[in-house]
Amino acid sequence: MLTSNDFQRALVFQGGGSLGAYEAGAYKAFYELASERDKIIGREDKPLFDIVAGTSIGAMNASVLVSYVKEKKTWKGSAEWLIKFWEHLATESAVDKMPGFTQWWDYWHSLNDVVATSESARRYYNTKQFIFKGVPNVFKPSETLRDKTFLDPSNVWYQYSNGPLKQSLEKFAKFPIATSYEKKEPRLLLVAVDVQEGSTVVFDSYEKQDGSRKTEYGRYSPEFAHDSNEGFEHIIRYNNGIEVDFVLASGSVPVNYDYTKIMVENYSNEHEIKSENESAKKSKSRESANRKERYFWDGGIIANTPLREAVMEHRRYWHYVRKSEVPLLRAFIINVHPIKQEHLPDNYDRVVDRKNDLTYHDRTLFDERMSLMITDYVNIINKLIKLANDNKIKKSLVDNILQNQALSRNFMTGKHFKYADMIEGMVSVDLVVRIERKNDMNTIANKTFDFSDTTIHQLIKDGYEEALDQGSKIIKQWLSERQKN
Repeated sequence: MLTSNDFQRALVFQGGGSLGAYEAGAYKAFYELASERDKIIGREDKPLFDIVAGTSIGAMNASVLVSYVKEKKTWKGSAEWLIKFWEHLATESAVDKMPGFTQWWDYWHSLNDVVATSESARRYYNTKQFIFKGVPNVFKPSETLRDKTFLDPSNVWYQYSNGPLKQSLEKFAKFPIATSYEKKEPRLLLVAVDVQEGSTVVFDSYEKQDGSRKTEYGRYSPEFAHDSNEGFEHIIRYNNGIEVDFVLASGSVPVNYDYTKIMVENYSNEHEIKSENESAKKSKSRESANRKERYFWDGGIIANTPLREAVMEHRRYWHYVRKSEVPLLRAFIINVHPIKQEHLPDNYDRVVDRKNDLTYHDRTLFDERMSLMITDYVNIINKLIKLANDNKIKKSLVDNILQNQALSRNFMTGKHFKYADMIEGMVSVDLVVRIERKNDMNTIANKTFDFSDTTIHQLIKDGYEEALDQGSKIIKQWLSERQKN
């Protein structure tokens, strides 16, 4: 039976290019808030965060963080290490070194307020430099592809190499990354997208039920139910842990980067006929997988805030692997793409910027509300079952109802639930600390490309201050509401 201190914390990092520096600052604040809280409630012997999930640049932050904790066997110093990672990625820009740029631009802005502010112009021309010349420790121009499909000479495709980023990751994280619950190590979850399957793919540092580390996805194969070969259409195996290429897959932004290729076992749904005389007998062996490369893109296309994936994998591990009661989950989310914005976009660049924020912002509020609603329904059902038992209603009558087939299906297998399945192992989320990064009037459309020293250090500072302020308020309000109840 779980106690009040047996909850788990999930830290969720979004994708957002250079805005990942904001996440580093916000994590530092989370570290301080959670550490202080654990001292108060006597929970210092448990991991600070049990799950660290990330998409795109969030996957890179998550990998650096989990690797540090695994290697050092402590969370102390992890915030400073993540900030060092970002200081390594940051670079000097030509504009920041240009004498008199700010004064010159402020002069033109004072004459005509349609002209951008000097800070906005600084960011704008920084990104221009980085887009054309690259960032030494992040990406570099790779090749210019001319798409001849429509015989249009202006149809040019610019691609970058993430080789420098791979080197930076390997400098700050030790791959492969394999962690264990028994060793009190955090669970690393990274999200990418299989381009052809069109679905999220989650790489997991914890072991599965059979003791191996692997990712299973695609169409589930119920025809295997008669033997031990039951499984999914696609399997990626990584028994030694999460590889650096998986992290890069999570951040392979479409168009800007080439696909990341990963070896996958593919199992066709076609059955092999054993013999002409026994055409009615069909069989399929998991041993005859077709192993080949599949292609992956940035997970932010579908799940830029991987809370849903974290919740589903949380249930999967505790219900199916450990076969235990699923611990309560509390989530800490950093939304680097603001949902709300006071000023209306009034030029092309700001319209594109607003469109990008709305495309990639945190859409998990609905998931959070649904999890709370499901928890309420499960609680009501359990109370009704107890009421039936207390009033000596035959257990067989209740069991008959619970064994009926439900309309909903298992997310992983596609098989219909029974009513009994729906009240077993459901995940309860009772607290979400959601930090909202704030845009200022100097925001630009290509802000995710601004890796200049000045911007990166400002993002770290903003992340720390805003997370400390917003996070402490949310936790105080939540504690107050719990005391009332």
